[in-house]
Amino acid sequence: MITPQHTEVRPKISVIIPAYNEERYLAATIENVRQAIREFQRKYSLTVEVIVVNNNSTDRTEQVALEHGARVVFEANNQIAAARNAGGRAARGEIVAFLDADSHISPNLLTIVYEVMSSGQYIGGGVARVYRDKTLPSIALLQAVNYVGRWIFGVSTGLMYTLKETFDRVGGFDERYYAAEEGRFILELKKLGKKEGKKFCNIKEGCVITSARKFEQLKGPVLLWTGLKFVLFPWKLRDRKACSFWYDLDERK
Repeated sequence: MITPQHTEVRPKISVIIPAYNEERYLAATIENVRQAIREFQRKYSLTVEVIVVNNNSTDRTEQVALEHGARVVFEANNQIAAARNAGGRAARGEIVAFLDADSHISPNLLTIVYEVMSSGQYIGGGVARVYRDKTLPSIALLQAVNYVGRWIFGVSTGLMYTLKETFDRVGGFDERYYAAEEGRFILELKKLGKKEGKKFCNIKEGCVITSARKFEQLKGPVLLWTGLKFVLFPWKLRDRKACSFWYDLDERK
């Protein structure tokens, strides 16, 4: 007698959330993604997995992720690019989508991502409409810079997505950088897409809302200098100390 073999269904999408000491924000982010998954599954009977990359956290990040049903991957190197790559490598989905631990997506976004990638016309993409959860003058300036950058380069971030196979081919995120790694990743995607006759899709029908906490903690001249120094000295993006705004801010505030 032949024993039936039970094979695990491969997820269609893997949503990857890198998280370093994000216990305050992570539960709400996971539940927000769950809402988008439910919306997606109203139209398509397909599986979506949620992966949280515990980037060597010292708080309850991992416990919160497990309590909310996420799959947890550990990455000891406390660096955002390394955390994104750990999640990308561990992903079982055909499509990988990268979301920050303090960001929320509109309920329709995973459905749009699936339809974009299923068309075969796109190498990957991002989300054109990215908002902060508070209004500050510095945020308005950032929004203007982002719009100009998207117009010049034709790319966006927010929720970055591509095929898992494409993620592997481009080598993931560049771990030489401690910040702005997502910009380099999407430019590599666009470059590969140009070679293969595929476009980069900036989704406009959905949106991402992310926390303004970094802007609240970096105020006035400090915030201005933080942005300006990377324009003047881009090699400092490879210097962890220079990027301490990302890694060392007091998250208890």
